Amino acid sequence: MDNRNIKNKKDNTETMTNLLPPSKRSDMPTFRALDILSKVNELDAAGQDIRRLGAGQPCFGAPQPTLDYAAQILRDDPRQGYTESIGMPSLRARISRYYSDYYAADLPPEQLVITSGSSCGFIIALISAFDAGDKVAVVTPTYPAYRNFLKALNVEVIEIEGQAENNYQPSIELLEKCEEKFDGLIINSPGNPTGSMIDEDELIRICQWCDAKGVRLISDEAYHGITYETKAATVLKYSSNAIVLNTFSKYFAMTGWRLGWVALPENLTDRGKKLAENFFVSAPTISQHVAYKVFDHLDMLDEYVTLYKRNRDILCSELPKAGLPVFTHADGAFYVYADISELSNNSIDFCARMLEEAQVSTTPGIDFDLTRGHTSIRICYADSTKNIIEACERLKNWQL
Repeated sequence: MDNRNIKNKKDNTETMTNLLPPSKRSDMPTFRALDILSKVNELDAAGQDIRRLGAGQPCFGAPQPTLDYAAQILRDDPRQGYTESIGMPSLRARISRYYSDYYAADLPPEQLVITSGSSCGFIIALISAFDAGDKVAVVTPTYPAYRNFLKALNVEVIEIEGQAENNYQPSIELLEKCEEKFDGLIINSPGNPTGSMIDEDELIRICQWCDAKGVRLISDEAYHGITYETKAATVLKYSSNAIVLNTFSKYFAMTGWRLGWVALPENLTDRGKKLAENFFVSAPTISQHVAYKVFDHLDMLDEYVTLYKRNRDILCSELPKAGLPVFTHADGAFYVYADISELSNNSIDFCARMLEEAQVSTTPGIDFDLTRGHTSIRICYADSTKNIIEACERLKNWQL
């Protein structure tokens, strides 16, 4: 081929590349908590001693008996082929029984879809329930992926600012004040990043309000099981229209196994099944076996929660001594949301300096609240008590 033809072909290819932009809906903010985790891993590998209060994951793994069970499963069936697209019948039946035992709630196995983490469950839930152009409300501060899921699906996000008097959780009064009408509402109790909970009476009122207004309620119950004074209630007891999501990553301490579930109303189960089989085929088989077995060891998981409570109490006592008062009543999950307004108005820079100078990782509040998060940070305390105490000492000694 003539050298001129080669050059022209190359020029044409470069021109075509410049004319083919990425999609607008894929343009979303970085998830800073995971960016910080990558940076912390890098510093760890370089030999720095970092206290990890950033990424929201347990310091524990799945109970050892579940791992022994998984090893036996792999020896017996090394092939580990696909399961049903909505998950192994035995696991769905086990989750159904858990809802009956733990919540006194009726959840037929047929309404469950096992997913690769609750993130995949959100994709199934949102596509099942909403069309492009619909509007879904969230109360800030809130988990940033909700906003990004919705925007990627061309669903409009209505952000309602949570208030201190409601512990930064939704209330009927707050919802009624919203001038824009919306088709859906996402709630998270216990919440990320605040650790705050919706009172059960208020939760019942929210369920009734959503049903009366024709608003689809989506309840992210990822931190159920990790509560300290009052057990969290599931919306499944109070609404037959609500969608519930949960994960094996938090209370069940199976983060890297990437497994969760979504409970769909009866009229959405067929849609959920079709979406699961087309988008994801099935969740990881070995993870489903481990999840089935983990329900036999809830006592061990509750011991983890006892440690989280001890760590929470230490942080709530010690953080104000470091100039970091806590915003909310941290009734569950493993987070506190701290006020840095007296120290900085740039939470991204503040967290970066804290990591570099105090060698403590946290997450900037701007991840969770685009309007007010520049003066707040999220602190995760799912670590050993020794490390939590050491982190507090480092922060108190940090020259701000």
